[in-house]
Amino acid sequence: MRTITLLLPLIVATAPAQTTWNVEVGGSTSPGQTDPYYSPQDLTIQVGDIVHWSNVNGTHNVNGTQTTFPSNPESFTSGSTQNGSWTYDHTFMVPGVYDYHCDSQNHAATQFGTIIVQGTTGIEQFTLPPALSIYPDPAGDELYVALNGCTGARSIQIRDTDGRMVREGMVADARVNRIDLAGCPSGPYFIVVLGSEGRKPVIGRFVKY
Repeated sequence: MRTITLLLPLIVATAPAQTTWNVEVGGSTSPGQTDPYYSPQDLTIQVGDIVHWSNVNGTHNVNGTQTTFPSNPESFTSGSTQNGSWTYDHTFMVPGVYDYHCDSQNHAATQFGTIIVQGTTGIEQFTLPPALSIYPDPAGDELYVALNGCTGARSIQIRDTDGRMVREGMVADARVNRIDLAGCPSGPYFIVVLGSEGRKPVIGRFVKY
């Protein structure tokens, strides 16, 4: 019995600690209202930790399914969008990078988040994927701009090295967008991806042959 009594505290002491992370959910696309949001937007947690979402206003949900984000290591979702005071918890048991957003119409432009789940051994380390990928480079008359779902992108500008805008248009986040470069002279260009008010633009560079 004495041996069991001495070993039990050791077992408890070496068990991994579990942390609950709180994320506030709210906002609206109505004029004069705060844009839809998750706060905090990005988290870095450990395997076994719990993320607790709490809706404070508006009609929202949490969609991190692999149907929407195929690269997620596993799916999680609060279900259909709903208003009122609701909560949703998910325990993350698989290391990796998870993206999620709200399914309400037009909310995903600003209401998205990323969760990095680190392994308990300290060996597995994950980082956010690049916000912007541009290909091919150099490009011909077509350029493809991939946005990783964490940019809040709404529009894009193509500018020459003197800052003059040669193309502009609408783009969608979390997908690959095709940009028509027909008629643009050969040379280097900048891509400026603009999101909702208050977000910093994402800037890339490419060459047209």
